[in-house]
Amino acid sequence: MKTELTFAVLVDAENASHNDYLAMLEEVEKYGTVAIKWVYADWTDPHQKAWKDILHETASSPKQQFHYGKDAADHALMMDAIEVTNNNSRVNAVCIVSSDGGFYSVAQRIREYGIHVMAIGKKNTPERFRKACHNFVFIDNLFEVTQNNNDDLDTLLLNAYDRCVERDDPVYLGDMGSMIKQINSSFDPRTEGFQSLKKLIKSRDSLFDIVQETSDRCFIALKSKSTAGDLRTYSGKVRKWDPKKRFGFIKSKDGDYYFNARELQSSVRDIREGITVTFNAVNVSEVRVQKESASPSAFNVFIA
Repeated sequence: MKTELTFAVLVDAENASHNDYLAMLEEVEKYGTVAIKWVYADWTDPHQKAWKDILHETASSPKQQFHYGKDAADHALMMDAIEVTNNNSRVNAVCIVSSDGGFYSVAQRIREYGIHVMAIGKKNTPERFRKACHNFVFIDNLFEVTQNNNDDLDTLLLNAYDRCVERDDPVYLGDMGSMIKQINSSFDPRTEGFQSLKKLIKSRDSLFDIVQETSDRCFIALKSKSTAGDLRTYSGKVRKWDPKKRFGFIKSKDGDYYFNARELQSSVRDIREGITVTFNAVNVSEVRVQKESASPSAFNVFIA
């Protein structure tokens, strides 16, 4: 049974905008119940005056911290984060709102307690903070769907799928979404231009098939093999090769082709990024690849 999350939302108001606060709370509420809303700043500073109305509207508690030293408000937030996770038995999740990489240590410590850690921040948030969280959400994704041409997206999806799959059984999309977050806590389909993971997966129909779908459940599998039709010859370069995960992509003028080294012939050794290959294909899931060399027949490979 999935544990219901009850959040303490702790906001670094000197590093976040009052204009975004309502959308931030709505985002946290997608994952659980918000029990605590504490917002930290030196409220005697005239620059923080704009927070007054939104704090009242959202029933949030302002936490006063004079600028007695550098990052005084940050330190107060960190101490309260540790205290609330130790002393409030209702709270089993914390959301830190900040783009300051200095929060990575408290996020990591809270995670070590077995508490769920979420954070909301800008895209320039240091990676160490993002990776310390179970779930990191970019502020930009709260308001609009953006388009990110990320060449590593397919690698991430295939890596997550590979970790979830058992034998040849279909993978539940919810499990795959959780696995993606474990690999990359800041992954968000909205960053890629899609409102949901399901819509993103459907756009990758060269990689995945939807094998079962209802209103609340979806199961996927790697693109089915097909031996029908005539093979065509293509040429392209290996644009991505992950020697640890043993899969990669060939980029050609006809599109990108995925290959998985688990089905390479045992004689194949020299796969690397940048080499030019010729290959015969019925579709993107069934490819016969041949490295261009003086004796091409020495490198015959079947890749599915």
